[in-house]
Amino acid sequence: MEGTKEMVNKAGEILERFAPQLNEANTVRFADLTKRIGSAFPSYRNQLVQNELLAYDVDRDSLDSVRYAAALNVLIDLCQQGWQLEVHDEQLYVKLTAKDSMDKEYIRYRLSSEKKAQFQEPSILNFIEKLEKEKVYNGKRLSIKNLIGNSQQLIEKIQAQDEHIVQPYIQLVTHCKDRYTGYWLSDIWRYFRYTWSIPYKTMPGRNLFYLVRDAAQECHPIIGIFALGNSVLNLTVRDDEIGWTVEAIAKKLKRIERIDHSRQTVSGTNGKTVGAATRRYLETEEEHRRRIRKYSSETMAILRGNLSRAISELYLEDLDYSLGEPVTEEKIVQLRTLAEQLRELAIDNKKSVHITNYTDEAKEVLFKKKRAGELARLLDAQLTFERCHEESDVDWLARLMRTEDGRKAINVALVANRKTKIGSNMMEIIVCGSIPPYNELLGGKLVSMLACSPVVIRDYTERYKNQVSEIASRMKGERVIRDSRLAFLGTTSLYAIGSSQYNRISVPVANDFSLKYKKMGITEGYGTVFFSKETTATLMRVLELQDGGRRINNIFGEGTSPRFRLISRGLSCLGIKADAFLKHYSPRIVYSIELAKNTNEFLCGATDDLQYPFDISDTKSVETGTQKIIDYWYKRWLQMRLTSVDIIGRLRHFDVSSVLVSMMR
Repeated sequence: MEGTKEMVNKAGEILERFAPQLNEANTVRFADLTKRIGSAFPSYRNQLVQNELLAYDVDRDSLDSVRYAAALNVLIDLCQQGWQLEVHDEQLYVKLTAKDSMDKEYIRYRLSSEKKAQFQEPSILNFIEKLEKEKVYNGKRLSIKNLIGNSQQLIEKIQAQDEHIVQPYIQLVTHCKDRYTGYWLSDIWRYFRYTWSIPYKTMPGRNLFYLVRDAAQECHPIIGIFALGNSVLNLTVRDDEIGWTVEAIAKKLKRIERIDHSRQTVSGTNGKTVGAATRRYLETEEEHRRRIRKYSSETMAILRGNLSRAISELYLEDLDYSLGEPVTEEKIVQLRTLAEQLRELAIDNKKSVHITNYTDEAKEVLFKKKRAGELARLLDAQLTFERCHEESDVDWLARLMRTEDGRKAINVALVANRKTKIGSNMMEIIVCGSIPPYNELLGGKLVSMLACSPVVIRDYTERYKNQVSEIASRMKGERVIRDSRLAFLGTTSLYAIGSSQYNRISVPVANDFSLKYKKMGITEGYGTVFFSKETTATLMRVLELQDGGRRINNIFGEGTSPRFRLISRGLSCLGIKADAFLKHYSPRIVYSIELAKNTNEFLCGATDDLQYPFDISDTKSVETGTQKIIDYWYKRWLQMRLTSVDIIGRLRHFDVSSVLVSMMR
């Protein structure tokens, strides 16, 4: 029986049934708690759950006991996020008001409990105190306050009509100390990151952290910060836009048309109007046939190449298969059986250190399991391609698209390419924003623009051009170094109504190319940011006791998003529908930034050439291109801002203490 059942009442409120699967004794105990919740005032219901957890003597070696404690922890987190407890027909429900999920303040409230929790940790409190406390550096007394912009100096420059109100520059966070304050650059970035609404968590994988600073003031205060992290593996609106989905191929195969919507007056109805749609083809039938012939030929070559390349990147010697060997159903079944057998053995995987032999790594249970499963998928797709073969690429692609097996095989080929590009040529803007008082000068716009500047592309390429791809190397049994030219950036707004700092950004960087934040669509999204460390640890213990060990160990090869998988599996183990509470319940706008003139062609595998509007190997070209972005922001946004609102009045009300993390707890 599923532990949750969603309802939406007439008021637009989402109600999820909360009924964890427990043993007989704890089922009775939970029923008693539910009865007490139903009889209590709404404002006291959350406290009843917390009291129940405090009164419960948890046996960490008993699965039944830990399951009950985990269920209570999840319920407490949901209450802190803003879900309300209700009882109907002796069943417990949690309620979320749908209209609140669109509200900025409500979203901040949902994030606030975990944000506050991090400020209870002694190490974080000591860190904040250390940076806010005055010290002597180069004969001067200073603190982190000296890295917060001086609003009075900004006012004076504005009043004097100084042409250099601010002098922004971008600084990569490295393992160095700041020359102006003596703080580690990473500590400066971390401190200002704690001012964000979203709790601060370290991110595994590839990362780049940046400070945007103002050279016009002493100590070069922080205008804003941003960071790049690994791209999300699956994001439908992005993948459709790039061309990585079967649906995107289907759209390409259609004749290009435009549908115009209008309203027409109905005669004899005294002015009544009705909606009307007019379809207009933008290409002739011959133009369509000619385009489809070219597109089908290119697409089939890319798809087949993806499959062949993916198979060649697997270590095959212990899988009883050789490259070029005829594919059979028996071989595919054999590989799937092997993968399932090995899955049961993949418990308590250990992180490898000081790797000297990737072939030995490939033979480990975890990676042999992955290789067997992956080879089975790739060979199955190849076999489907062979069965659907037609002499004409147009007919071949059309036949594949007509059947479920054919579309599945196409998707396998698309994913084979997508995995290599996502891990190497794409990044996500995971932090981006300005620090007061520079927010009043539209510093957020500047930071957003600089996140996709030539300097960032150059830095990324230089840092990762020789980095060994750990998972690919273990899958192939030898060192693999992927192409690491940055071609694409993505990001999402925190709020459903969009992000003012991303809106309308279009920076001309060449005669025929502009850097644009393009809206790709809206996603509701899933995430674990709302769940506390205590809940995560308790769910981990539930899974350990259930599985007889750890299947999720935060190591290469087990899969992406270990925290998400842990909480998802943990909730399911409790009998609670994971999707119900891993949803953000707040639609977010997905943005893309193409960094080259032919980004999509490159990402789809049509070309290996990236056409940047600057020379990535030329320092002068990179720096000049980045300065052009700063100059454009100054003229397009800052100068207009000075005439559109009362900037001086706003700056006069700025209080440095409002930025201090110690004042936000």
